[in-house]
Amino acid sequence: MERFMQVVNQVLRSHKAPKLHEFGIHYPLDASRGDLIDIWVAFAIAFKVSKLELNFSTNQVPIWVCSFKNYSFPLDFFDKTKRNEPYLVQLDRVFSVCAPPLNVDNGFECLRELILKSVDLTDEQFETILSSCTFLEFLHVLYSSRLVNVKHAVPHMKLKSLEMYRCFQLKKLEIFAPNLVSFKYLGPKINSSVKDAKQLVHACMRSNWETWEFSRTNSLGLPNMQRGDFVFGQFAAYLPQIEHLVMDASSFGRTKVLDNGPLLYNLRHLSLSSLNFADGPFGILGCLKWLHPLLRSVSPHNYLKEVLVSGFSGNKLVVDLIMVVFDFAIELEKIEISTAYLGDPSK
Repeated sequence: MERFMQVVNQVLRSHKAPKLHEFGIHYPLDASRGDLIDIWVAFAIAFKVSKLELNFSTNQVPIWVCSFKNYSFPLDFFDKTKRNEPYLVQLDRVFSVCAPPLNVDNGFECLRELILKSVDLTDEQFETILSSCTFLEFLHVLYSSRLVNVKHAVPHMKLKSLEMYRCFQLKKLEIFAPNLVSFKYLGPKINSSVKDAKQLVHACMRSNWETWEFSRTNSLGLPNMQRGDFVFGQFAAYLPQIEHLVMDASSFGRTKVLDNGPLLYNLRHLSLSSLNFADGPFGILGCLKWLHPLLRSVSPHNYLKEVLVSGFSGNKLVVDLIMVVFDFAIELEKIEISTAYLGDPSK
């Protein structure tokens, strides 16, 4: 780790250009190295970085390497309301780089992509980033444990892609992004509102096994949100324009939305996942029950050409599901069945 940090500092010392197009750190650092990471982030922002990626995930790394205390993103770097002095990027005790003065009115217009993995954001920091980075087009957040109620009420005109994965404390998400094309979510059931997204064509709304709630009531004794409402309720207005849809088989649940007429007549790609339980509210039985009306709602035409079944274990219910697809996909050209699971969108 010490060697890695020395190499990064050495690389930054050699940087001479006034513009930094891309800056990424891929190493399992944590909060104990926060002061140094702050310096690196300040360096990137000061030199008008277009793509900033901080990946401190511990995947495929020995457990002793990291203490699992997530790095917290520094709010001041993106807060236009604070008249910051020009950055003095100090890489170590004997070397410093005086960055150009930042214009607090448009100092972050260069940032187009922001990818944060195992970086904790507060609700306030999330809002500040979107408010300050007005030219941001792509935002990816994975394993941010402090997000609870995320809200951005002012229209963000440039944001095209928002990906939120495994933010386990998140309860509510409200985004106003008129030009949003892709929205991908994997995590606990939440109340979500994506406002005025007339360009939205890619949608992923999934729970994962770490967050599946088998109880019908929550800690307050109130009924849990039905999974059908998670997709077909909250995103019903966008279903007619969706071309690529990824969701859980359990989303079919008890919903009657599909009985109200065609909802998915622009759909070109559909991905369903299930834990393959034979019983219970989240089993594949619900998927079988609703797949017929779902496929009828796709279009009067037959677009389905290829089917991929991953994670196949020989379950008879899965076989029955495949046979249901055969009933409707009369133009089917290829079907691929794999025992490996290939469908995690956060990879």
